[in-house]
Amino acid sequence: MYTWNQINALVKEYLLQFPDEDMRQQNIEGWLERNTANDLFARSNFDGHITTSAFVVDVENREMLLLKHKTLGKWFQPGGHTEADATLVNSALREAIEETGIHIGELEYVPVSQTPDMPVDIDSHYIPANERRQEPGHYHHDFRYLFLYSGARDNAFNTDESTGMKWVSFDELRSDPSFGGVITKVSSLLLPTS
Repeated sequence: MYTWNQINALVKEYLLQFPDEDMRQQNIEGWLERNTANDLFARSNFDGHITTSAFVVDVENREMLLLKHKTLGKWFQPGGHTEADATLVNSALREAIEETGIHIGELEYVPVSQTPDMPVDIDSHYIPANERRQEPGHYHHDFRYLFLYSGARDNAFNTDESTGMKWVSFDELRSDPSFGGVITKVSSLLLPTS
């Protein structure tokens, strides 16, 4: 999908766009230094690997779509491991469609810069060990992309992946440590007067 040089350049460009996140991105920068010869996307790379996710936003109602993760039991945006996707944006879009039942025509990608595949957010988070899959604890370096939603609210989420789906207001998410910073970015991109 991407070479180490391309991912490293994307992270550096991201930090130029969001310079206040220098401390927050130390985990992925250290991981890149340790993994110059490793597959950055391989699920078998337990030093960590790249995943993608989609912030699906209904601007009119100022809400974001969240799914309750079946294994972790927490509310997250749609996302997961990369597959044979042409780009990181395509990976995030595929995950959103697979996990929410949303049709491709109901989602519009929102680029955040002129740099192709620039995410609106990069988040490195720890995934606990999974004995059933014989996977030790490791990090997901999640490249997150923004999509506008323009459909009805009657989607059927993928029950293999999630146990629930809900729309959550920006105001509620603003006070959530996992989403507050993202909502600030999303609001500045989509709601410049707020």
